[in-house]
Amino acid sequence: MKKCIAILLSAFLLVAGVGLFAGCDDRIQVSVLQYAEHGSLDNCYEGIVAGLAERGYTEENTNISRYNAKSNDSENTTSAHTIINSVPDVAVGIATPSAYALAVAADGDVPVVFTAVSDPTSSSADFSAFENVTGSSDQLPVSEQLQLIRDFFNAKGREGNVNVAILYTLTEANSVSQVAQFEAQASAYDITILAHGVNDATEISSAADALITEGADCFNNLTDNTVVQNLSTLLDRASKAKIPVFGSEIEQVENGCIASVSLDYVELGRQTGLMIADILKGADPDDIEFLYISDGYTVDYNSDVLASLEFTLPDGYTDANDVKA
Repeated sequence: MKKCIAILLSAFLLVAGVGLFAGCDDRIQVSVLQYAEHGSLDNCYEGIVAGLAERGYTEENTNISRYNAKSNDSENTTSAHTIINSVPDVAVGIATPSAYALAVAADGDVPVVFTAVSDPTSSSADFSAFENVTGSSDQLPVSEQLQLIRDFFNAKGREGNVNVAILYTLTEANSVSQVAQFEAQASAYDITILAHGVNDATEISSAADALITEGADCFNNLTDNTVVQNLSTLLDRASKAKIPVFGSEIEQVENGCIASVSLDYVELGRQTGLMIADILKGADPDDIEFLYISDGYTVDYNSDVLASLEFTLPDGYTDANDVKA
């Protein structure tokens, strides 16, 4: 009997020892919190991994832990605290809600790098107020997007005022800031913005119908996480009304938006990965200025949608990328 107990004890210690050593990871620890599952944020993550690898931070010496809040604010907050409590070498937030949750949880104790934050100094999510935090912005090219919409309607023979509807989530600080920027510049393009805020995805369909009833000539989609995740709902309502939806990045155009002045989110992520690498090599986040992409935008359009809505490609856009080509 004693021999059996001894054998069992030895087996237990062997298993425990293996578990102990397996859990011991001497690699650099980078923890990523992504707010939602959709193309642009996934592309940011892909770019971050590429940027780190470019500087020599690969699977061999770096462990990247990825968390996804799936647009759940409670899960987002919990994951942020879980990450900070594990004390990684760098914590990374993809999209404003996740980045802000990490910055609050870290309180300066862990370096935090953000990306896909439209307005890093907005009143509701001001990252300049934190220590040990830096990152990159996916600020939309507002004037270029308004010009795109104006040109598409001019090419259709519509030269008067155009009512551009925008759906956004009331609790997403990045979206609130973006709407304000569109409203501030719209009149210069003979455009009126019809904005409608929603609390969650269940309100998107009815909000879209309300904007159509209000006289929307088209929709302009932002990088709002809730709306992007439910883009098919917006596209369905707009399609039934035979009006176009302009996007904010190439995946949205591939999925049915008519056109967009698009930011390359993989490249945005790559440049963010280079920032993370600098911090891992000893740079102080407070000495690294927030990164704003000033060029690198492309114009993308969907020729199938263009034809179905009886629009034509405006003059001056011959170099635009047809996602259906």
